[in-house]
Amino acid sequence: MKNDVFSLEINDFGFFWNEQYLNRMNNRAQRIFSFDPALIKGARVLDIGARFGFWSWAAHRLGAAETVGIEGRKESADRGGKLMAPYQHDYLIGNAFDIMPKLAAEGQRFDVILNLGFYYHIYDHYGMLKLMDALKPRVIVIDSEIDDLDEPVVRLRKEKTWEPNNAIAEVEGQQYSAVGNASRGAIEMMAECFDYKVAWCDWSNLTNTEECDDYVNRQRFTCLLTKD
Repeated sequence: MKNDVFSLEINDFGFFWNEQYLNRMNNRAQRIFSFDPALIKGARVLDIGARFGFWSWAAHRLGAAETVGIEGRKESADRGGKLMAPYQHDYLIGNAFDIMPKLAAEGQRFDVILNLGFYYHIYDHYGMLKLMDALKPRVIVIDSEIDDLDEPVVRLRKEKTWEPNNAIAEVEGQQYSAVGNASRGAIEMMAECFDYKVAWCDWSNLTNTEECDDYVNRQRFTCLLTKD
């Protein structure tokens, strides 16, 4: 993908992007959608942790036919509704671990699964990969904080559930949730168990790194999971 997906026209829908954030999102998009362009044309796309729908919006601009966004917070989905109104898009509100088994039981399938900014807000990374695999995607994209270790480990931590960018509460009144950063080695081991190959996207070739320093410093990674 050579052309920018995002532009500041997104601010027409009630958002407040500046040039620095726009550059960050376009740099991310170049890597997130670096798989075969034919896979997105006419695709059915699942966007896990969709929030305001930015990545679903990008998928449609690249030729996706339909997007489904799973979002834990209704207020985020409501805010994204105007942005996604022109497109074939549905929001499913709730916990992805509850929603995805139902989609699989209904026989639903997705060509592309976007797991972007979500994988470090959960603790059961293997279980999430199993749920994604059950939907028979042709490609899974993971963009996340990932520990830069070959050793297959998950580093657990606590996260405030009242922060809108964080994990949602799983029981009423829960103030903190246990979440984890998987290592590169853990991602690769889990993927291998489901016969996926992992391709890590190159973040070393940026000319202006300020807005993407977490990627350049190898705190955050983007990878593509595919099968033969």
